[in-house]
Amino acid sequence: MNLPVFEHTVSSLREYIRDESESLQRVSELLKYDPGLYFSLLNYINSSTKRGDVTSISQAISLVGAQGLEKFILRQDEYLDEDYLLFWCYAALAGETAVIINEQVNIANEDEVFFAGILPSIGMLMMLIAHPRHKKIVELLLKLPVEQRIFIEEGLYKTNHIEQLDKNLSSPEIYRDIVSCMMKIYSKTGQRNKFTESPSKLSIAHKSFQMFRLVDTAGAAARAILFPAVVEAQEKFSESAKAYFRIAENEIEELLSDVVLRFDSACKAFKMEGLFEKCTQRAASYVSPAVSFETKSKPLAKIVEGIYEANGEGRNIFIYGDSSVGKRLLALSLHRRSDSARKNKPLVSVHCAALDSDTFEMELCGEKGCLLWVSKHKGALEMAEGGTLLLTDIDMIPLMQQDSLAKMLTGDRFHMAGDAPPPVPNIQVLMTSRKDIVAEAKEGRFSDGLLKVLNPVCMYLPPLRERREDIEFIADEIIKKYELNLNDPALRMGLRDYYETQPFNDNLRDLKRFLFFLSAKNRLKS
Repeated sequence: MNLPVFEHTVSSLREYIRDESESLQRVSELLKYDPGLYFSLLNYINSSTKRGDVTSISQAISLVGAQGLEKFILRQDEYLDEDYLLFWCYAALAGETAVIINEQVNIANEDEVFFAGILPSIGMLMMLIAHPRHKKIVELLLKLPVEQRIFIEEGLYKTNHIEQLDKNLSSPEIYRDIVSCMMKIYSKTGQRNKFTESPSKLSIAHKSFQMFRLVDTAGAAARAILFPAVVEAQEKFSESAKAYFRIAENEIEELLSDVVLRFDSACKAFKMEGLFEKCTQRAASYVSPAVSFETKSKPLAKIVEGIYEANGEGRNIFIYGDSSVGKRLLALSLHRRSDSARKNKPLVSVHCAALDSDTFEMELCGEKGCLLWVSKHKGALEMAEGGTLLLTDIDMIPLMQQDSLAKMLTGDRFHMAGDAPPPVPNIQVLMTSRKDIVAEAKEGRFSDGLLKVLNPVCMYLPPLRERREDIEFIADEIIKKYELNLNDPALRMGLRDYYETQPFNDNLRDLKRFLFFLSAKNRLKS
């Protein structure tokens, strides 16, 4: 199966092949940037040699040689023009992210992780073959995580890009195993299934599972770079990088900078400098809009007003409620309010669900931990000094570490005799959780000591179905932010009926998935 290839990559590759001063190694370094060509060449080699175990582009090129590669490229007959350049950027950025993370964790060789990083993009190319009109919604889908793309594709075509991979990727086995992970984890309903068991670290399945995590994290990084307004992508990348690969919060920005620099080199190699500038300009010129939490519900508005007042007094605040109800948005609005004394100071987020007993002290205090008082990098407490520490899913901190956090916040930590005691952090703590930590503390599932130290003002944020007056307002913001073009008056009337009757069990995620699906459906009709 040959996939469409990009005009700008193929034309440049021909020049490199014909230039006798260029090595095949250089050609292999560049060919990987074309997902269709990379897949088609591996597919051709593994089919023709009957080996099925050629996993890298360098292996494939060494087998066919320069002349064989040129003939292979000349056989390609379906090209993607400049309308697909954003798609190419997404694939290249995902591949580069996978490589850079792998340099720190050493899961597989460079060619293998790059190919793994572009697997979802290869699946999207397969969708273009199966459904040519799919090209009308590719750019829209790039803004979404894989599981939400699957939901939309299933609704439109009764198939999806991961299913296409599963049908058409016959070998090598390592990539088949990664796709199998995707099939198990990404649900057709737009949500994620959880692995019931973690594969043994000594098993082949463990490598595949780690490669899947690499693919998942790389996709979030590509979306975060290309679409800076998609805060969810930035959060997902940061959370996954920490949870899966133990990359500290203060290393995230540097990692993304390295990705962008390598992407810049690739653009130059393909004589596409303007493309790099166009993509990065969007990120460089992006100004985070003023964050505010608004509600049309009078009872909720009264509660929020009380929280704003407590925030102005510098109190610690705890917000709890169902998943995807807007807890983080409210927390961000508290930090950035005009009456907040810390609005111009740092806001440092810690995804507590990504922490375990081994990474807790490193994340909060720095790489060497609090006991040694030596840090290769700053911990979250130091980074947030003078500002705000946002603890997402605070109830997910292991119980023993909750008591440690209480000591960190009061300065009651171990220090060597003769040394000055550690200072009490000058921070405001904002917390979110699905569970009420006050109730959890009474049941012994949350540290009573930490709760007393935090002494937070608590607020329950109800689900969308209990504040339906907010749904249309929130939907309009989503439509505007993601440029979904759902402005027809008749359509808007129909949407109001939908807002009033749907259960929205997954809250904002349900609403967002539906609006994206509707936008994609309208684009296919146009």
